[in-house]
Amino acid sequence: MQYNLVNYHSHCDFCDGRAPMEAFVEAAIARGMNAYGISSHTESPEPGRTLRRDTYAAYFAEIARLREKYKRQIELYAALEIDYIDEERNAVSPMYSKMPLDYTIGSIHFIPAPDGGWMSVDGAYDGFRERLGARFGNDVRTVVELFYEQSRKMVATGGFTICGHADKIALNASCFAPDITSEPWYEELAYRHLSSLAGKDFLVEVNTKAWEQHHRLFPSVEWFPLLRRLGLKLVVNSDCHYPERVDSGRFQALQLLRQVGIERVWELHAGRWAAVPICV
Repeated sequence: MQYNLVNYHSHCDFCDGRAPMEAFVEAAIARGMNAYGISSHTESPEPGRTLRRDTYAAYFAEIARLREKYKRQIELYAALEIDYIDEERNAVSPMYSKMPLDYTIGSIHFIPAPDGGWMSVDGAYDGFRERLGARFGNDVRTVVELFYEQSRKMVATGGFTICGHADKIALNASCFAPDITSEPWYEELAYRHLSSLAGKDFLVEVNTKAWEQHHRLFPSVEWFPLLRRLGLKLVVNSDCHYPERVDSGRFQALQLLRQVGIERVWELHAGRWAAVPICV
């Protein structure tokens, strides 16, 4: 088996992916991948872009169908990307323990807003900028602080296998305020969050979704030396929403990890997670 030809964070039209699940699986096979996981978004404050409770059965049935159909070509895994919202809605919810999951991804996409609702910090910058002005009066520092506070709560609560895109707020925040990620207060928040991941049972994702468009990874490349010092268990994922992007940025991320002295990443094969060499 050739290592590094994997992706465990992907979406499809069961949530906000732009094609049927099978199109992503076929694209992964065409790229030579030997393992692939489907991880649709769970229910969130933004309905219409996530799985609904009445679609879970169909979701897992489709994964099972594709797993059988392509079993001689690729290992397929069933997963969910679970938002930490609050003490009631998170990865330790009893409903997830009853599902046929191979792993879960814990992520932050929403922060509590002053009006008592929830604001997405994800998506295209234009939408983020509009929400930032309308709901936070352009107070980007408060938005960043709330993102990392949600992240702290998610880590403390646990219940997931992979910590997804650990500093994703950096992209939209830096589009609004270009130097924000180099400000001492921001660096301290990111440092504390990444450091809190050390010594935990879960894996930490290097997310390549924004590489082609923004030349950015999550966590950002400048944090890679810290990832090495902390000894975090890393997994490289594309977080793809389009079939043609199933391995977008993977090669570049692996190269950049090697440049700072990280020699292994984690992969799931035959149902077991293990550290494997970076082979690029």
